[in-house]
Amino acid sequence: MIYYNKSEKYILLESLGMGPYAMKKIKVCPRCGQIVKAWSLFCPVCKKGLSGRTLFDTYKDMHLQCSYCKIPLAQDTIYCPHCGKKVKQNHLR
Repeated sequence: MIYYNKSEKYILLESLGMGPYAMKKIKVCPRCGQIVKAWSLFCPVCKKGLSGRTLFDTYKDMHLQCSYCKIPLAQDTIYCPHCGKKVKQNHLR
């Protein structure tokens, strides 16, 4: 699990419905696209069963990650902004 320092930046992002904390609180139904709470087991609109994966989990799968702390990284990252370790191409997911 990734632990972020909940700085003013993250608090502001969450208040606007964006950022990692907000993304960890929601899921998106793969059938109809409805946004639902992370604890929901079924979509309230189309009744499709939902997996346990949040929007943040999906976001992480779409981006490169540090092999040490699993934080999503930009394509050209040299040092991880979270743990500070040097990132090599073969260490990226």
